[in-house]
Amino acid sequence: MQPLQVVSLLLDNLLVIAAVASYIARPRIGGQLSKGLRTLLVGLMILGFAHFIETSLFVLFSISTEVNEIVHRLVVALAFIFVIMGLATMRQAFEE
Repeated sequence: MQPLQVVSLLLDNLLVIAAVASYIARPRIGGQLSKGLRTLLVGLMILGFAHFIETSLFVLFSISTEVNEIVHRLVVALAFIFVIMGLATMRQAFEE
């Protein structure tokens, strides 16, 4: 493994740890607001894993750049779906 690949994996692990820490540190509120916040934070965790998956596909499986970039964007799109759903749920909670 090349030195920059090691640095990438370390930074990717840091992103995953930060996403999990944000989920654990979330305020304990109730109702729809809590559900929306949890959904949003799941999206953040997926974003953290997206970079880890991208680097892992390069390092471990030698996947081509084109395929890897498409996979990365699909995972990021999935994460944004969760973020949007979480925000929409939280918005609904404030409007009720």
